[in-house]
Amino acid sequence: MHFGRKLAAVALCTFVAGMAHAADQTILGNQFLVKNPTVDPTKRKLVVKGKELGSANTIVGNPVATGGSLEVRALGTNPTSQTFSLPQGTSGITGKPFWSGDAVKGFKYKDPKGENGAIKVAQIKKSASGTFTIKVVGAGKLGLISVLPPNLGTNSCTLLSLTGGDSYSLAIGVPTGAQIDNKGSLQFKAKKPTSEATCVTTTTSTSTSTSTSTSSSTSTSTSTSSSTTTTTLYGSPSRAFVDHVLGLLD
Repeated sequence: MHFGRKLAAVALCTFVAGMAHAADQTILGNQFLVKNPTVDPTKRKLVVKGKELGSANTIVGNPVATGGSLEVRALGTNPTSQTFSLPQGTSGITGKPFWSGDAVKGFKYKDPKGENGAIKVAQIKKSASGTFTIKVVGAGKLGLISVLPPNLGTNSCTLLSLTGGDSYSLAIGVPTGAQIDNKGSLQFKAKKPTSEATCVTTTTSTSTSTSTSTSSSTSTSTSTSSSTTTTTLYGSPSRAFVDHVLGLLD
């Protein structure tokens, strides 16, 4: 191997070794829709779509064996968020597995009876032509949807995580150049963003120490700590990026 490539390989290995968690892959969004048409929560609806042409992203993980989860955030004047469990296993009603598929043709989660909650369908796949798509549909008649139109809404974040694999971020809103449509507390819709961003949040902890003197010979010391959670604009490099760099070293 060429000396320069050896150095690049060493640097990449060090970089990858420092990734203590699975990668977050950002996907170009297509649409985010949350509807709350009446006071009846069973009429609520949630739809999230992502579509990226010629994508370098890959499917990492096997939810058929390990399941997954879905975090949805509708942000704006009155932000709300909700995390849905998308477990592996078999439906006790239909006798069919909740998850099906593989990493080649993609995975699909189906829970038409709402045994695990409001998410009816969750799908992640990549076509032979390189089109990467994600689709999520939630229905209030299947379970509680507590994500509501922010009134006024500005942006949204949807994070699909495959347990033991990667997570996939769909950021759709003003920061990503999306078209926004607000209908008060009835509906929030964001579509056709022009850029991507991560939905992963990072937590940093800080501590401070203060000392006060009560006499010339004694003193007391107190320590306080605080935790601050911030949303990063860009997350961990995708597994596709790592694979791409490794390919350049061949």
